[in-house]
Amino acid sequence: MNLNCTKEACVDNIADAINVEKKGADQIELCSRLDLDGLTPSKKLILQTIRRVSIPIKVMIRSRPGNFTYNQNDVNTMLDSIEFCQKNGINEIAFGALNSNRKIDEKIINQIVSKYTGLNITFHKAIDLVDNQINEIKKLLKFNQIKAVLTSGGQKNAVDGQENIKKLFERFKDEIDIIAAGSITNKNIKKIHKTLGLKIYHGKKIVDS
Repeated sequence: MNLNCTKEACVDNIADAINVEKKGADQIELCSRLDLDGLTPSKKLILQTIRRVSIPIKVMIRSRPGNFTYNQNDVNTMLDSIEFCQKNGINEIAFGALNSNRKIDEKIINQIVSKYTGLNITFHKAIDLVDNQINEIKKLLKFNQIKAVLTSGGQKNAVDGQENIKKLFERFKDEIDIIAAGSITNKNIKKIHKTLGLKIYHGKKIVDS
């Protein structure tokens, strides 16, 4: 099924990483604990995936489950994970941080982008928890290393959030990639793509299992 878009498969183990490549995924977001909406994968899993998979790998950087408001210990842990990724040739990460007011935590983003140049960052679905997505995405535009935003349009899944995702795409399509996510599967991606027309879609079941 050639839809002229990029299919990003979210996986949390090496067997699935190998399988989604065989089934036609264009790139991988590598996590651990998808049952907790994804945490930073282990160093072992990162290295296994680098060795066994040839499509691009994006690594989730999220040190713990729960909210996306982090203290400095959390940040230090995530900085160490980013350093490990870069040392092993991975420069694509998914990351998001909010402050206690549910706005983008620009201070934490500054720590990351100032320490690790050459990163390509996708700001993940923490963006779905903010009060005004357009205002918060505008803040992300000042960071050249943030290349994409992963979103369900502030809804529980991409189908429910289609109208909002479309608005975000139309508003920001020349400035940052909008990646649709949330219950996108190989069975509904064709219909969703016909409605949205995005470049990139993300899901755990985005290719045949």
